[in-house]
Amino acid sequence: MKYLFKKMLRSIKQFKLQFAAVLLLAMLSVVIYSGLEGIWYGIETGFDTYIEETSMANEWVFATCITDADVAAIRDMRGVTSVSKRLRINVSALDAEGRESYLSLDLPEGESADSMKLINGDRYDGARAGSIWIDSDYAEENGIAIGQTIEISFNGNTAHPQVAGIIMSAEHAHYVGTTDYYIPEHEQYGYGFMSEDLRAELGIPIDCNLLEIESADSAVKDTVNDLLGERFLAYYDRDTLFDVAFVSDQAGNLRRVSLLFSALFILLAILSMRTTIKRLIDAQSADIATLKSLGFSNRSLAVYYSLYGLFVSVLGAGLGYLGSFPFSKAILSTQKAMISLPDWTIRHSFGSLIVILSIITLSVLASVLAAGKALKGLPAEYSKNNAKHAKMTWIERIGHIWNRTGFGMKWTIRDAAVHKVRIFLGIVSVCGSFMLLIVGSGTPDSISGLTSKTYSEEFLYSYKLTLNTTGASDGVEALREELSGQFIQTMQSRVSFDGNSCFKPVTIYSEGPYIGLKTTDGEQIGEGVYVTEGMADKLGLHVGDSVELFPSGSDRSFTFIITGKIPSGMPQAFYISGQCWTDAGADFRPSHILCGDTDRVDELKNDARVAQIMSRTQQERNLMDFKVKLTGVFTLMKVIAFALVVIVLYNLSILSFLERTKEYNTFRVLGFHFGEIRKLASFENVIILTFGTLLGIPFGLRFLKVYCATFSNATLKIYAELRGASLTLVCCIVFICTAVTTLLLSRRIRKIDMVQALKE
Repeated sequence: MKYLFKKMLRSIKQFKLQFAAVLLLAMLSVVIYSGLEGIWYGIETGFDTYIEETSMANEWVFATCITDADVAAIRDMRGVTSVSKRLRINVSALDAEGRESYLSLDLPEGESADSMKLINGDRYDGARAGSIWIDSDYAEENGIAIGQTIEISFNGNTAHPQVAGIIMSAEHAHYVGTTDYYIPEHEQYGYGFMSEDLRAELGIPIDCNLLEIESADSAVKDTVNDLLGERFLAYYDRDTLFDVAFVSDQAGNLRRVSLLFSALFILLAILSMRTTIKRLIDAQSADIATLKSLGFSNRSLAVYYSLYGLFVSVLGAGLGYLGSFPFSKAILSTQKAMISLPDWTIRHSFGSLIVILSIITLSVLASVLAAGKALKGLPAEYSKNNAKHAKMTWIERIGHIWNRTGFGMKWTIRDAAVHKVRIFLGIVSVCGSFMLLIVGSGTPDSISGLTSKTYSEEFLYSYKLTLNTTGASDGVEALREELSGQFIQTMQSRVSFDGNSCFKPVTIYSEGPYIGLKTTDGEQIGEGVYVTEGMADKLGLHVGDSVELFPSGSDRSFTFIITGKIPSGMPQAFYISGQCWTDAGADFRPSHILCGDTDRVDELKNDARVAQIMSRTQQERNLMDFKVKLTGVFTLMKVIAFALVVIVLYNLSILSFLERTKEYNTFRVLGFHFGEIRKLASFENVIILTFGTLLGIPFGLRFLKVYCATFSNATLKIYAELRGASLTLVCCIVFICTAVTTLLLSRRIRKIDMVQALKE
């Protein structure tokens, strides 16, 4: 066996390019899977630990005011373990340069703040007068240090607390601060905790408007709306609270990408191993005959050839695992910009081990299967000419087509009929490259298309004013008239249909020019009830279905018939015209005003009727930042696709060259020029490219649709879009890669030795 091992090393050196291609594919499989797993598994386990350390709640209930009787009633509900009372307010903060930002501040019951993780400074103490604890991202972006005094305002009341600590909270792991943003803007929005005395200083009349509930399969979701009546505002659990759900959604997205990429490369690595071993056996037929004559059994030779798969796959997998760590670190920065965790550690599960063992096992199995059939027979049979002869192909039976086919194409078709696996491998690699390139180019196009459609066609306002519903509310109608604006009311509502119940956002709109949403039939929305397509698909709702709404701020329910679906990307919600809403007997209480361009922005910031101003430009920028944050993943796909098509096609070209060397020599002896031989040799790449393109484009577009769906959630639905320029670029990349491999093959053909050709 020692002799066979030495022979294996010499053979690998002889066929180094073919085995290098297999090694690279195996290495890329592990790099991609383990690299991405290091991130998504690190996020999952790190977030789970974070949740456990901070005792994060399972459910959250918001109301205008919550009494001790409400708390007692909820505590007695099925599945409820504990209930914690809190006061949560949104205040504006002003820095030394006059820039305004917003903080969500909590005042927990008593002195406890279990959901807080202290990063720096003093631990929370509600009795510590004039103190505030703020989140680390907000503090870093705004240059705030411990001991610094900041100015905060609420309903015209101002306080100047001192920063006592820098903290983090698991329930704000993806804190955006407003439903108008999709990814965090830490400079503008932050969160924190405040001391008890600030409640009176800011003039807050209530002591509780939020309950944090620890539970397991509780009855809170189904009963809290009825319990609180018109005081009820919103209900969330870990699956619907965006700040929490985004983390698990993002980990799931990365997990699906890692599985998809690694599966593709494992398939190609196995096919390449099989093709390489088959070529090796064909080239070593005389060696096999000699070894058999020396007494080596079929089993020992099968073990010998299995060592090729074992050696190359183990080396490739090992290098891949080592390379996965810098790969993870390169992608990690994109996730840190969207998710806030106290500990970012690259972690691997048994999944990486399973992938590595799968690559090794399948590579060994492919080697054994490739060698098994060829090793049967007597030694003398291996001394014969073992050249394969193709059977008549189906196209040869179509005479009027076959007779018009050129010599080079006939030769290529017959050769392809003999080496089906090689051709199949080439087509799969080109098809896979198209899929990866289309996703890598199409996903940014889809996000750009979503941004353009949302803020250029569907929502046409320049500014969105959040009204101060807790302060001065007089004169909002006059303000709307001054700005020629349009009222909307956004709220959460329990939705019941077909025996199901869930909480979803609802937007009620008055007449105006700033909402341009259209239905799937292309009609402008008007009087009626509409639902976005993404939400309808998740809930299984159709036009004509009846839904019962239990809106926040009301102790009544209202039944509506769905008028149409809206193919809108964001936000996912029910849209109801103001007329339809009031006709049903509900109160229309505007929460926002949409308006066009105005030179009164600075003036409106100080208006008691306005709590916050958001420009459409800011919303567009935020969504485009989301695309930028994912640029690393998109670039990864393009680089992988480029490597895939070059590695596989070049490997196949070399195998084809080795198998056809005698035929090329014959052509030279017959007087063929190098250019003519090169043209004949390129026909195979043309066939692979043609079929790979015909399959790759439709499969790529389908894959893009599925991939965009993985990034869609309860807030956002991304519609797949691939621009013409991107598709052209994708095709050019694949075509150029194919041309490069053909050129490299041509260089080998020019090195054909005429003297050797004459000998053969």
